[in-house]
Amino acid sequence: MKIIKYKKIGSNKYELILENNEKIKLYEDVILKENLLWKKEINDLDNLLKINSEYEIYDIALRRLSNHVESKMGMSNYLLKKGYDNKRVLETIDKLINMGYLNDNYYAKCYVSDHVNLSMDGPIKIIKHLEDLEISYNDYDEYLSYDNEFWKERINHYLEKQLKVNKKSLYIFKNKMLINLINLGYDKDLINSCLNNITIDNQDELKMKEKEKIRIKLSRKYTGDELERKIKEKLYQKGFFD
Repeated sequence: MKIIKYKKIGSNKYELILENNEKIKLYEDVILKENLLWKKEINDLDNLLKINSEYEIYDIALRRLSNHVESKMGMSNYLLKKGYDNKRVLETIDKLINMGYLNDNYYAKCYVSDHVNLSMDGPIKIIKHLEDLEISYNDYDEYLSYDNEFWKERINHYLEKQLKVNKKSLYIFKNKMLINLINLGYDKDLINSCLNNITIDNQDELKMKEKEKIRIKLSRKYTGDELERKIKEKLYQKGFFD
């Protein structure tokens, strides 16, 4: 079937108009590889479209990698969500690995570096993410070779920042920080070792402010000894025990 006209429709795609007025879209690399510019004729349209489809998934994968560092599983999930069948995805993944474009060790190195330097994520959370992507211990171990003192320093830095804006009791503050830091991926014993050194200098001031707020609210309903008892109960619930 003869090719009547070529029309560029993207940075690397063309629309071909055939002699029967049928229009097909092909990648530039496919056109060049199949010598269509020179032959100006298609002998096996079905096979040509198959070759073009195989190139399409590879091109999409390369575009993804130009903007994101990906793991093998991450790329596989991305392509599957695009609607490509599993067989074609696996073939593309193998091709990307063989070409050196996809490497779990490199992904682990980048991921660990970013999350250690640009976030407060701890080792447990980082490792869970990598293991969820089926990245082996050997691929990430060397990049997470930090000792406990390193992680304690990060925890203490986080606690110092939170203390500056804290308006809660020491008890509530410590419980909240424990939960937050566990969710960020730090070891519970390591967190507690840091929390044990925490003090709040203005604890009495915070207690008095909280007490006055509670008194104003409860005095609309209670008076005398009952009011004082209710105030003490509320203060206890908020972690002011003395």
